[in-house]
Amino acid sequence: STQRQTTKAHLDAPAMASTIASSSLALRSAAQSASVGNKQSSVRVVARAAPAPSRAHFSAGSASHKQQHGAAARRSVCRMSTESAPAPEPAAAPEESKKDLPVVLGVTLPANRNAQFLILASGALVCSLGFAALQEGVFRVPGFKFAGWMTLITSVVYAVCGFVENALMNGGKIVRNASWKNYWLLSVLTFGGMYLTNYALKFLAYATRIVFKSAKVVPVMIFATVINGKKFSAAEYLSVAVLVAGIILFTLGDVAGVPTFNPIGVVLILIALCVDAICSNFEEKNFFRVENPSSQAEVLGFASLIGSLYAFLALLPSGELGPALAHSMANPQVVPMICVFSVLGYVSVTFVLSLIKYFGATETEIVKSLRKVLSICLSFILFPKVLNWKYIAGFFMVVTSTLMTFKIKTDKAKKKAALKAA
Repeated sequence: STQRQTTKAHLDAPAMASTIASSSLALRSAAQSASVGNKQSSVRVVARAAPAPSRAHFSAGSASHKQQHGAAARRSVCRMSTESAPAPEPAAAPEESKKDLPVVLGVTLPANRNAQFLILASGALVCSLGFAALQEGVFRVPGFKFAGWMTLITSVVYAVCGFVENALMNGGKIVRNASWKNYWLLSVLTFGGMYLTNYALKFLAYATRIVFKSAKVVPVMIFATVINGKKFSAAEYLSVAVLVAGIILFTLGDVAGVPTFNPIGVVLILIALCVDAICSNFEEKNFFRVENPSSQAEVLGFASLIGSLYAFLALLPSGELGPALAHSMANPQVVPMICVFSVLGYVSVTFVLSLIKYFGATETEIVKSLRKVLSICLSFILFPKVLNWKYIAGFFMVVTSTLMTFKIKTDKAKKKAALKAA
């Protein structure tokens, strides 16, 4: 039996030698293809792969010997690959992508965060103050009393600005994500709020209009409480109460100091506030909190386009169109002033929305509060009015309410941040 095994081993030796030679040749070829000049790795692989004396040795050896032999070959190949592979080049330092930088009206802002905030905040303030000064200046032109004409021009300018920004944001294409049905409904609200606000200026001082518009929080809280069952803190109710008291005092100041004051102006501005509050909720629900949200440029563009149609149709039965055209012909500064303050108003909204997007609500609230106070002061500086104690007391109460509101929002933001950190 032993002799037969020996004979068989001798007979199989040539085949085994051929197998070993083929393995050595394969390993040598792999080494040469990985690195032409690395002869030491090839020799090391061959030297480790070569010692396998005979078939009898494999038969007599244990399974663990085979595993050690295979592991040695694998280590040789791994060492060969490691030594022969070229060293990776150091990665280039990543450059800051322009996609991460704020883009406003198609213009990319600088990378510095302080510079970004300064540009957005100053842009919002300058444009808003320019809007207020020019709009009040139009109503100061002798004989101007055409709120519908102003609404028509403002709507057209808003539509043009919205479409231009929409195209800038989408590579030259005007994109519409929302349905036409929602835009027809929204335009009724936007046109109604704008028309009522402009018409109220025939009976109220401009500073009083600013104070009333700052009271938008009042109908918002009422609707949120009655419709959504939302609860507010005692500090929020106190802030609103102080604001309402300031508005009352400011209105009484108008009664004493503005010859054209009429209570109908208060009614109109209050209705406009309610319309604006409904409009904000409608926009949020149907345009922004949806699966495919619309941009602010899209919403302003399409809503203002349809709103301009409403404004034109409203001019026809009122008989305002003819006298308004005649007045603008006699006072050629009127239409350019309306166009300019409309552009400034649109850009101001864009800056404010960018502040919210890139810096948060707290920082934006600071800018909006400062804008409100400066607008009232600018109105009294550029267009002097008879100052009385009711104006002064009302102004300080409005400022106090603004500071209270800012503190409440800041505390809420801190609590949210603490909850997220926990």
